Amino acid sequence: MTVDPDAETRRRLLVASGSLAALGLAGCLGDDAEEEDPGDDEDDEDEDDHDEDDHDEDDHDHDHDEEVAEEAFDELGVADEGFVVLDRAHDPHEEVAYVHGDHWHGSLPHIEVGDNVSLGAEIEPEDGDSLELGDEYELRVAEAHDAPEGIVGIDEGDYHGDHVHINGESEGITEVVFLIWHDDHADYQSPPIDAQVVEEDDHEHEHEHEFDAHHVADVRIFDRAPDPHEEVAHYHDDHWDGELPTVPVGEHVSLGAEFEDDEGNLADLDHEFELRVRLADDADDIVEFDYHGDHVHVIGEEEGTTEVVFQLWHDDHADFETEPIAVDVEDDGY
Repeated sequence: MTVDPDAETRRRLLVASGSLAALGLAGCLGDDAEEEDPGDDEDDEDEDDHDEDDHDEDDHDHDHDEEVAEEAFDELGVADEGFVVLDRAHDPHEEVAYVHGDHWHGSLPHIEVGDNVSLGAEIEPEDGDSLELGDEYELRVAEAHDAPEGIVGIDEGDYHGDHVHINGESEGITEVVFLIWHDDHADYQSPPIDAQVVEEDDHEHEHEHEFDAHHVADVRIFDRAPDPHEEVAHYHDDHWDGELPTVPVGEHVSLGAEFEDDEGNLADLDHEFELRVRLADDADDIVEFDYHGDHVHVIGEEEGTTEVVFQLWHDDHADFETEPIAVDVEDDGY
């Protein structure tokens, strides 16, 4: 069964805002509002002790490193692949990264020194309903626990209701985490993801100008099970050499790819393009597919042999397709 490409061009719900320092600020305002009894020295002394404790607590709240946990957590029940980051520089906003289990697929856009990136998000809980963010829940971002400091800047002004900004302060790579904030605490914290700050970002233009998706000369398919990944099939001059790994019934194989044009340039499968696969015309419907940007999963449904076509996906269509290649599905008996 193929995956509907339109269903894969999925979500455009952006999410919310706030300040990681909001709780500490609320504590400061609360201290100023308390009334003192000038006639009771003992109460004054107790209150002074209380104020000192409040000051320590405020310092804690404003300490950026203390705002995030050492590990990811989820009190909301976010679906697998249900936390998606969107680059708002594109129209429509472009999905650039999503959480899969305990790690990320994709990457954040590069941030230029002295500039920022504007990121939205969409959240899908396990119950299938999109989480409405902006009032009860908010999106926040922070430097990861023990991440290198001074590379990015995130402050109160970087939260804007339906999106956040990450500012580039100095060239380098650090890590950030995204949070779903509720009242005065986080109900969800993502795994860390790299945030890279560069002097000048030519990455996107470099790939747009160098790789020609309409003159693909070679496609190489890799089995991702071995480490390093093993090339198993090569498409050139409209024919295939090699073969795909056998798919067990009820299991999947993970396949990566390289698309090379006739000038030797490679497609960027983490940003502008995506690897996809579909059933060949009139092929037996015994496999399903999951897409993960730079790789795909082929899932065995029924025993037999079918044929699939690999695609170089761009926006909502395929810029290039291979000829069909056979894939065997076997019941391993377990």
